[in-house]
Amino acid sequence: MNHCLPSNFGLQQDRQAYTAFVSVKPSTQAHLEVPIPPLVKKNTWLLAIAQAINGAGMQLVPTFGAIQVVMLLGNAAFAGVATSIMAFARVMTAYFVGRLTDQRGRKAGMYLGLWLALVGALVIGMATILGSFALFCMGALIFGSGVGAVQQMRVAAADMYPPSRRGEGISLVAMGSLFGSGISPLLVWLAERLGKLLGINEIALAWLLVPLLILPCFLLVRSIQPDPKQIALELHKYYPAWALDSSGTGLPNLDQGNYMRVRFAAIFSAVTVQGQMVMMMAMTALALKALDCSLSQISFSVAMHAMGMFAFSWPIGRLADRIGRKPVILTGLIVAGLGALLVGLGVGYWVITAGTFLVGLGWSGAFLGSNTMLTDVTPPTRRGQAIGVLESWSNGAGMTLPILGGFIVEGFDLRVLGFFGAILVLFPILSIMQVREKQGFS
Repeated sequence: MNHCLPSNFGLQQDRQAYTAFVSVKPSTQAHLEVPIPPLVKKNTWLLAIAQAINGAGMQLVPTFGAIQVVMLLGNAAFAGVATSIMAFARVMTAYFVGRLTDQRGRKAGMYLGLWLALVGALVIGMATILGSFALFCMGALIFGSGVGAVQQMRVAAADMYPPSRRGEGISLVAMGSLFGSGISPLLVWLAERLGKLLGINEIALAWLLVPLLILPCFLLVRSIQPDPKQIALELHKYYPAWALDSSGTGLPNLDQGNYMRVRFAAIFSAVTVQGQMVMMMAMTALALKALDCSLSQISFSVAMHAMGMFAFSWPIGRLADRIGRKPVILTGLIVAGLGALLVGLGVGYWVITAGTFLVGLGWSGAFLGSNTMLTDVTPPTRRGQAIGVLESWSNGAGMTLPILGGFIVEGFDLRVLGFFGAILVLFPILSIMQVREKQGFS
C-alpha cells in the first residue's frame, strides 16, 4: 500500500511523449474529426471480447463470495472476507504488474493475469467441494491476483487512443464486461442444472467451469498486434499531428504541485467509489439471500449491478471526451450515493436491485473518468505503474470496506450500511471540484 510514484514520475524524459493540462477537456470538433485506424479498432475489439469472457468469471465473486464464506464458517460476521481477500491480492500485485507492463508490454501483464485467474478458479471450486476455508482463501488470493493483472487492459486501451478520444477508448474495453455479466447468469444456470445431475455443489461447479471460459482469452491476447504500449510510443504514426497537439498549457508548463493535485483527485475519487461499490455489492448478495431469493435471482441482481457498471460505458466515455472528465466524475459520485441509499431501504428484491444498479452506474462514471484523468497526465512509459497505484489503493478500499460492511450489517442493519455508503462518496467531491479543466486538442 506504500507504493509511491517518483517525485518527477518520468516527467523529464517523457515530456515529448504526450501533452496534458491539469485536466484536459477535449474539444468536440477534434473528437468528431480524429479518425481511428483499423488496426486500433481491431485491437480494441480483441481486448473487449477478452474482457467479456474474463468478466463472466469475475462476476462469481459478488454472486457467491459472501455466501461461500457463510457456508464455510457458519456466520455472517466475516461475509465480506472473500471480496476483501481478492482485493488484498490486487493491492499487493497491481503496482508490480504495472511495472512489468511498462517494461515488457501490456500483453505480458494480461497473460500473467489469465493464468492466475484460471488456477485460482480451480482452487476455489475444489475448496468449496472439500469444505476448506483455508484452501478457499488461497484460491481467492490467486484469483484476485489474476483479476488485478488483467485490469491492464484499461491501460492498453488508453495507450492506443489520442487524448481527445481516450475516454471512449477505455470505455469500449470496459463495455466488454457488460457481455461478461450476461454470460455469468448462464454459467450459474448451467452449473445449477449440471450440479443436480452430477451430485456436485452448484457453486463449486460454477467455479470449476470458469477455466473453460478463460482458455480462449489467450488466443485473443496473442492476436493483439503490435503491443499497445508500442502504439502509445508511436502515436504519431497512427494519428495526424494536429490530433496530438494541445491548445492549452502543455506539460512543460505544468508545475509539480498542479500535477500532484490532479493525480490525487483522480486516485481519491477512484478509491472511494471502488471501495463503496465493492462493499455494497458484497453485502447485497447476503441481504438477498436473507430474503430467501434463489441463486438465479441473486445472480440476476448482480448482473443488473454489472449492467450499471458497464452498459453505459461507451456514452460515459464519450461524455468524458466531450464535456470533460470532471463533470462525469462528479455525477458518478452522486449517483453512487443515491444507489447506496436505495439498497439501505431493503424493502424488497426490486428496490435493492435498483439500488445496486445505480451503485454500478455511479461507479462507471466516477471510475472511468478518474482513470482517464490519470492517464491524461501520465506518459506511456509510466502509465502501467500509475494505474497500478490507483488499483492498489482502490483495492485497499475494496479490501477493508466489505469487512467493515459485514460488521455494520451484523451489528446494526442494512439501512445503516446504506447511509454509510452514501456518506462515503461525498468526500472526494471537494478535491475534484478543485481540478481545473481547459479546452484542449482543438
